[in-house]
Amino acid sequence: MKYKLMIVLTALAFFIGTAAVHAGPVEFKFAHFINPIEPGPESGQWIEKEVNEKIGDKVNAQFFHSGQMGSAIEIIKKVRMGVLQGAYLTGNYAPELNDKFGIGTLAYCMDSYEKWEALLADDALRTELFTCLKNKGLLVLDLCYFGRYGIASTKPFKTLEELRPLKMRTTQARYPLAFWNALGMNPLPMAWADVFPGLKQGVVDGTDQTVNVMRMRLTDVCQYYTHTRHMVGLFFFLVNDKWWNKLDEDTRNGLGTIISANLAKAREQSKQLTIEGDKVLKEKGIVVTDLAPEEMAKFKEKEMVVWKQFEGDIGKDWLNKIRALTASIE
Repeated sequence: MKYKLMIVLTALAFFIGTAAVHAGPVEFKFAHFINPIEPGPESGQWIEKEVNEKIGDKVNAQFFHSGQMGSAIEIIKKVRMGVLQGAYLTGNYAPELNDKFGIGTLAYCMDSYEKWEALLADDALRTELFTCLKNKGLLVLDLCYFGRYGIASTKPFKTLEELRPLKMRTTQARYPLAFWNALGMNPLPMAWADVFPGLKQGVVDGTDQTVNVMRMRLTDVCQYYTHTRHMVGLFFFLVNDKWWNKLDEDTRNGLGTIISANLAKAREQSKQLTIEGDKVLKEKGIVVTDLAPEEMAKFKEKEMVVWKQFEGDIGKDWLNKIRALTASIE
């Protein structure tokens, strides 16, 4: 009897070991909702390629883009469900998941690349922000940019008073709506896919958008770009937290290193696009305007109402930490 039991246990151990050996690489499906013609979404292609080349025996990466996995909101839902293992979360939608991300869409708060680089370099603040979605089954690993915001329009303006009569598009998220309301305007919520026909048909006169996106996607429909520099466009790279923590340490470290390296590369390329932005826009016949200092002061003063409006949601303690971090950074 003991002999038969030993045979059974030995056979079982053999089959378990064989199954582990032949289990193959883990699936890593991740998505972005837009097409990869700028560094942010393009980094998905870089990650897919490098993962499959360097650790393809451990991870099989598949990157989906251009709406293949649905809208910005739909792909995040799929990560939570485990249909996808990772995705890019747009900064405008992030506060709807946790208000700590409101620092990114609160106008004139985290409004420069330098401020975000400072946060990334601060381990405590970075961890506090990147782990705040764990109660939703999500973990942020890193981020990249898609430019600094201004206003793309079909009509010119040089003052807040000249801007107010224009019909501006926004998303349905709370913070962007509050941005326009604070300026004394009633924006029209509109999905990104409807922006181009909306601008062509005169349904809207403009939208706030980054100089990077303007130069690549909007020059056919907007003739004017006005710098307000009220925030930085962000994509947060997140994963399903449960899936991530089930990976063995070597696989997790290898994948995390590749993701962070390519997002750092995307950040640098996005900053370069911003530096070159005005020159490229002017070459395309776009009228580029910097608001006068007194007009910029009006914008910033109006947005302080939004700071007070969302201070309770964001958390006064968290907001004070961010104020302390950025006090000496332009």
